[in-house]
Amino acid sequence: MQGGEDVKRRTNETLFKEVRKLSSSGKILVIPWTSDSLEKEAEYSRMLRDYFSHCGFEKVLFLAKNDPENEMQRKFSEVDTIYLPGGDTEVLYRELKQRALQDRLLEFSGIIIGNSAGAIVLSKGGWGDGKFYTGFGLVDFYVSVHYKLNAGHVAETKDAINVNIPENMWVAVTNEK
Repeated sequence: MQGGEDVKRRTNETLFKEVRKLSSSGKILVIPWTSDSLEKEAEYSRMLRDYFSHCGFEKVLFLAKNDPENEMQRKFSEVDTIYLPGGDTEVLYRELKQRALQDRLLEFSGIIIGNSAGAIVLSKGGWGDGKFYTGFGLVDFYVSVHYKLNAGHVAETKDAINVNIPENMWVAVTNEK
């Protein structure tokens, strides 16, 4: 889970090079649905394809909003790494929920990376830009992304775990079965 990153500057490049070393398939699946603008999504997708290729992934796959079920299943089964980018948390949550992909993510046995909005939707929910967003609870805690020490969101989840992830930092969460 990433607290945020300047993807253009590749500020978390070390993370992705290490994740690539862990990937036996050499393939990563990006779910780029963090904007309602097709132009913005296409630009971000090009940037992510270049970034992940630079980090050593041989193949960068993207889920398309109009992919039929069998195509989505094929893409999920072909990779051992999934990336949920930053952007508009509400759009990402809505698009994943509309396709019931939270269940597929929960069942996925590889590495899932959530950056900012992606981290929030993977968690029980969290804060970004001073606003609380609902997540799917694939991990059993809340997050604050782009966290600053004086953010003060603890009172809203006083009886729950809240993981605060600063910009350009990440937290590795494991679930050994």
